[in-house]
Amino acid sequence: METELCQFCLKTGVLCPICEEKVQSGKVGPSYVKVARRLLELEAKGMSALQDVRLLNVADVKGVLVLVFKRGDLTRLRPIRRRLARILEEETGKRVHFMEGDVDEREFLEQLFWPSRLLTINKIWLPDDTVETKVVLKGKRPWARVETLVEIARELRGLSLRVEFMR
Repeated sequence: METELCQFCLKTGVLCPICEEKVQSGKVGPSYVKVARRLLELEAKGMSALQDVRLLNVADVKGVLVLVFKRGDLTRLRPIRRRLARILEEETGKRVHFMEGDVDEREFLEQLFWPSRLLTINKIWLPDDTVETKVVLKGKRPWARVETLVEIARELRGLSLRVEFMR
């Protein structure tokens, strides 16, 4: 498995200067370090599907843990995804969701608000020179609370979202 930190640092728990700088600068958070370490342990214990994936980011927001992998990696993880989610949920006590990270904004939002259907995305320019993204959804409710998903979008992509549902 590939991670933002070197495998030696994750296995030993002692970070080299390069990895320490990534943690101090905020490129990776403490939840990323814990999850990456645990995924390496699971890979060593026989979850061979983890060998060919790259963990890009981890968001830990309000009882939800979002693991962001490289595009195409969710297909490789399909055989073990449920078991992996169950293991992480039991250990952390948080709900686990998997996403692909290096996708465009629309795909990111579709993954985030799944199983709701994304109808429209609009940009709203506010008088204070900030931009909000208005998302209109239809269908089933998303897999987590909308407030939590808005925070996840802010943490992972820096998006300020306004969410509406259409009946």
